[in-house]
Amino acid sequence: MSEAEAYTADSVAILGYLAGALPSEVDRIFRRAEDDKASLIIPTIALGETLFTLLNGRKIFGHAVPLEKMSLFLDTLESTRAMVLLDLDIKGWKLVMRTDLPELHDRMVVATHLRANSKAILTDDEEIASMPDVQTIWN
Repeated sequence: MSEAEAYTADSVAILGYLAGALPSEVDRIFRRAEDDKASLIIPTIALGETLFTLLNGRKIFGHAVPLEKMSLFLDTLESTRAMVLLDLDIKGWKLVMRTDLPELHDRMVVATHLRANSKAILTDDEEIASMPDVQTIWN
């Protein structure tokens, strides 16, 4: 992983990136990662949710996103050090158990963020944003 400041990307951020429809600050962070000046932690659950959403043909912020963009994103994950796919380890799953959120995928994103010690989660999820010890960015 790059030595730059790290952020954890939720599926909404990845989808917004693929659709070219990110809020300005989140877009700036993705651009910094493209330039290897920031690191993006991609939780495996967020990658799965992103793929599932695209396979179902859902529009993202009003934009159709072709599967080819997902293929390019996967190629980028495979070839760059600035975007890292991260699985949970046992300590991460223990964090999932202790995280007070109703949805499993949200718990997994938060646990990945905490295990990676990233600066913030890039998400518009209000439940994650309401957590007292979790910083989010969506502007």
